[in-house]
Amino acid sequence: MKNVVIFDLDGVLFDSIGLAMASMAVSYPGLTAEMYRELLCGNIYEEMKKISLPKLQRTEEEEAERKLLYAKKKLKVPMYPGAKNLLEGLHAEGYTLVLNSSAYERNVHPLLEKAGIISLFDFLATAEISKSKVDKFTLIKERYGLTGDDYLFVTDTLGDVREAEHANIPTVAVTWGAHDRSYFNRLQKSKTLLAVVDTFDELKNFITVWTTD
Repeated sequence: MKNVVIFDLDGVLFDSIGLAMASMAVSYPGLTAEMYRELLCGNIYEEMKKISLPKLQRTEEEEAERKLLYAKKKLKVPMYPGAKNLLEGLHAEGYTLVLNSSAYERNVHPLLEKAGIISLFDFLATAEISKSKVDKFTLIKERYGLTGDDYLFVTDTLGDVREAEHANIPTVAVTWGAHDRSYFNRLQKSKTLLAVVDTFDELKNFITVWTTD
């Protein structure tokens, strides 16, 4: 049975893209929203190495304070309406839910716990494990021992779609996060991007069809 659904966190389940964008704009003065979205067209950590803007220099103490403040602000970001119901419904139906996120554990665990959904996930693949989602997809495959077609990844960025394609993971993209359809339309041909959806109802319907396909 196709039953392992892998979710991205920011921009898919939580409305946190604006916070991440604002935080990066402070670290890189002059960074625009358009520039930030372009960074998300690839692996965010690799793309950040290419930023030509000078980075704001902080002491170790200032950097620690920045991380603490960011964590506090992230705890306040809401889930998208419909996200929790989707997760609870999939879990109740027997799907195995996995998280593959570029966020660090310190910002993931408290958020999931506060939202009351951490118990719904069987495995959390955060940035501590690897900053490459390709590496984490490989780890997830090894963990569950299924074929590539038995996994489905849900994301909101073109960069994630590309990493999933590299790992041969079927993917559905959502349009309510960082990227709208225009970004996903840049992919002329993709063997693994199965659909682009605009609502949680469409996402649930797609997962149902994918399961029985």
